[in-house]
Amino acid sequence: MLRTSLALLFALVLTTAAFSQVPDPLQSAALMTPGRSVASMQLSAAPSTATATCTYQFTIPATAMRQYLQYCVTVNGNIVEFQSPAGSEHIAFGTIGEGYSVCDITNVLARVGYLDYAGFGDFDTGHWGAPTLLSQTATQVKIARTTTDGNFTLTQTFLQTTADSSVKVTMTLTNNTGITRQVWLARFADVDAESDPFNTGDGTFNTAFAYLGSPFKGMQLSLAAANPFTHNGYAVPSVNTACNITAGFAGTLVNTDVAIGFYNVMTIKAGKTASFSFKYKGI
Repeated sequence: MLRTSLALLFALVLTTAAFSQVPDPLQSAALMTPGRSVASMQLSAAPSTATATCTYQFTIPATAMRQYLQYCVTVNGNIVEFQSPAGSEHIAFGTIGEGYSVCDITNVLARVGYLDYAGFGDFDTGHWGAPTLLSQTATQVKIARTTTDGNFTLTQTFLQTTADSSVKVTMTLTNNTGITRQVWLARFADVDAESDPFNTGDGTFNTAFAYLGSPFKGMQLSLAAANPFTHNGYAVPSVNTACNITAGFAGTLVNTDVAIGFYNVMTIKAGKTASFSFKYKGI
């Protein structure tokens, strides 16, 4: 059922792309697609503003009731370090990839994608402007970015959640235009559980996860609040554009370099916002 619904939802997708940075199994598999050169995968020549540099770091100490968590957020709102429990890193290995994407499907024949996947880049048909730091405390950071065409503003809040050693992320998308727009809003993470690129991964209606078969450690993305939108988690073996986010989905992946994701299908009226909240947690 999950595979069928995804296939129907994305049947009209027109483009697929992967992004070249440094050698990484997930990336290399995407680049080996016959007939696709690295240059052809970079859909725009605009300068990249993507970064995998740690800027805002947060730590939750371990106790008898909870495990250790340390994570770090970039200026653009990417999580580029996720260590839980202590000594078990799940993102900062090889090409560090984590971030967000928006696909504007209002005009189905002229879709516009906006993404930022940290080390995997931010090349798509649309682009993000410079980030704005809205607030920062010892347990939270809030960052906003507006697309260069002015159509959307994405506001992200990263909240350290001590009770269950997780980071709660709230993504709020504002439609700055004068018309109703339909979008796919998604999250992406290239998980390398225990700094090992070959994991088991899959998605469900409310989660996405990847873990190393032994010692059975990894991370999961799960909903942190009620979600009224059409949504699903998934795992894929490639890095995809914003308008083709589930390309390569085929159910459970085993011994594979896994990228997990979670999409929402949203209709946002002129001048209005739509939000969803999820949390990353070590497993």
